[in-house]
Amino acid sequence: MLVVRWCGPLSVLATAALFDAVGAAVMMLVCLGVTVTWRARLPAALELATDLVLLLAAWSSVFLLYERLSYWDLVVHFAATAVLAELAFRALERWGRLAAPGAVTHVLVVTALGTALAVVWEYAEFVGNVAVDPRVQVGYGDTMGDLAAGNAGAVVAGILGAWARLRVDPPASAPARTPADTVGETAEGTG
Repeated sequence: MLVVRWCGPLSVLATAALFDAVGAAVMMLVCLGVTVTWRARLPAALELATDLVLLLAAWSSVFLLYERLSYWDLVVHFAATAVLAELAFRALERWGRLAAPGAVTHVLVVTALGTALAVVWEYAEFVGNVAVDPRVQVGYGDTMGDLAAGNAGAVVAGILGAWARLRVDPPASAPARTPADTVGETAEGTG
């Protein structure tokens, strides 16, 4: 885990020395993300996944994979929104902003957080295109595809997050009922 955490600052230095200031700025955002995942005290698997996806997204920009592979932008939007939405959910929960929700609420809240993050990401891409680098992909088709991929990633993250929590902390189940327990009950439930 420590090695991955150090990849953020090392990536800033590498891009500043070998590539350009835009790449270094993107890597600084990754450092911020890595710091947030560490400070949020996430489960190790989620922290690792988030850090690796953020690094992958940033290095994909440096190596122009978004321009070279037409589908890559959607893959990264799916994966990044997934891990960031679950990260946001876990951080809010840890900071006392969410009560312990059930599985359905988990999925719905993670999906809502992911949708909000996907919209903010698209605003950032627009600003990046206008103010930083015209190679940043924008346009109606790109934006709609990115939002759809991000939303799909958030839904999947919500489902996987709820499933993982149920595996670790299964809900208390009601005691099994026997036929003798139902004597005298009608269709409405009481006798």
